[in-house]
Amino acid sequence: MSPTTTAKHAQVSASRAGSSQSHPLAALGDLLRFMIRRDRVRAPVWVLAVVGIFTAGVGSVVGLYSTPSQLQNYGEISSADEAIKAMAGPGYGLENPTQGAVVMNEMGLYTLIAISLMCLFLVVRHTRTEEDSDRAELVRSAPVGRYATLTAATLWVSGLNLLTAIGVTAGLLAFGLDTTGSLAFGAAAFGIGMVFVGIGGVAAQVATSGRSATAVGGATLGIFFLLRAVGDVGPEWVRWVSPLGWAQGIRPYAQERWWVLLLLATASALLIIGALRLQSRRDLGAGFLRQRQGPAVGSPRLSSPLAMAARLQRGAIIGWCAAIGIAAFFFGLIANLADNLLENEAISDLLVQSGQASPTDLFLATMVLMLALLASCFTVSSVLRLRTDELGGHAESTLAGPVSRARWTGSHLLVSTIGSVVLLLLGGLMLGVGYAVQIGDASEVLPLVGAAIAMLPPLLVLSGVGFALFGMHARLAPLAWVGVAFSVVVGLLAETLDLPQWLRNASPFEHVAAMPAESFAPLALVILLAIAAALIAIGAVAVNRRDIG
Repeated sequence: MSPTTTAKHAQVSASRAGSSQSHPLAALGDLLRFMIRRDRVRAPVWVLAVVGIFTAGVGSVVGLYSTPSQLQNYGEISSADEAIKAMAGPGYGLENPTQGAVVMNEMGLYTLIAISLMCLFLVVRHTRTEEDSDRAELVRSAPVGRYATLTAATLWVSGLNLLTAIGVTAGLLAFGLDTTGSLAFGAAAFGIGMVFVGIGGVAAQVATSGRSATAVGGATLGIFFLLRAVGDVGPEWVRWVSPLGWAQGIRPYAQERWWVLLLLATASALLIIGALRLQSRRDLGAGFLRQRQGPAVGSPRLSSPLAMAARLQRGAIIGWCAAIGIAAFFFGLIANLADNLLENEAISDLLVQSGQASPTDLFLATMVLMLALLASCFTVSSVLRLRTDELGGHAESTLAGPVSRARWTGSHLLVSTIGSVVLLLLGGLMLGVGYAVQIGDASEVLPLVGAAIAMLPPLLVLSGVGFALFGMHARLAPLAWVGVAFSVVVGLLAETLDLPQWLRNASPFEHVAAMPAESFAPLALVILLAIAAALIAIGAVAVNRRDIG
């Protein structure tokens, strides 16, 4: 080939590349196929888990409440307690309860939350996390449009969201529930998912890392949950500030209000458009919440692995403390409302005959469990910081100095443990303070702090599982989230799903006494601590026998 021909060929290739790069959606199809391939395992797990758990719950509820008298009793119990409304929703249709209305009250809200988390996590995974790993910069060096990545992530996650919505609708129809109500809930599920597709896209532009983007999205979901709860037990207008309130406000199986879908559609469209506009106004790899520059010389206090681990996780601990503290205080404020159950003579007689604790103690025990489940998310993510350091190459730099593997891993485990203790202490304290403010009796604070601290051994078991998996291989470490998800399902939906006792026993939280409704059981805590120690020992041996990085 002559030099002239070669020059012309290079000029044409450069012209084509420049033309492709000038188009904002260039290579959209290629990126979409790449995302589908990357999620070939993760996506089916998410969809099948959400649809499967929801369908199993529908079957259990339909089986438990099959007669008019059973439905009426359920409606009376749920309508009598404002605390139940705060945790499950306003109970649309329970004045004349149908099986569909009961299913929505039992499963609706938490299914909407699960779909929201799925959409949030997957959007952040394919956008901000890709920038953290520098893969996005490598991709953008090719003829790829500026908006192609975010658009591909939005289309892919929206497709998964639609598939999940179809799945939950099919699960309702499979048990013979009303078609109109089933379609209404499917539409609500898709709508709230799209809202969090938009929130995930905006968080990816605002935050400076994948972890912080996920934290921003998770905090937003928590605020929406609290606003909805306040609206359900207080001023109704507050409910309409929260998209979760909108999704429930469609009222499946209770005189459906289809116009509410316009709120979800408008919010999701504005958020997605806003995410695209924000992306056009920032540099690749940067975020609008810019990180401040550190000092030119590092502090001597950061010379040890423990100090460095604490510094790296300081922001996460502060954020989790704020979230758990606010939620615990709110739960404490509404705990006394559980005594409204005693105004119903039939329910009062049932509690006396069964020998159960008071409704308030049962509610407080449930709130302690929920706070512990929230804290477990921090515990596992804190331990998995070891995986982040290894995959990012930071572990090799640390271990190249006079630092042993035991000191490096032990520092992160210690920070995870101390952080978990702080979260439990704060959660129990704020729950007790909120309850004390409501009833005017400060003597209830310390028992609730003790009940929260008793949840530490299950957290250490989950921490040990994560560390043992990391010790075997860094790629296995994310499986620790399966343990968290399983504990959440058992802790919140065991009765609804009618899970067998042997399966419930697989959750470490199942073996902790539900204080203050039950008496303290020290033997179970000792056994859980022994299991946690054994798992940590397995992880320590495994991490010393494999290559790092």
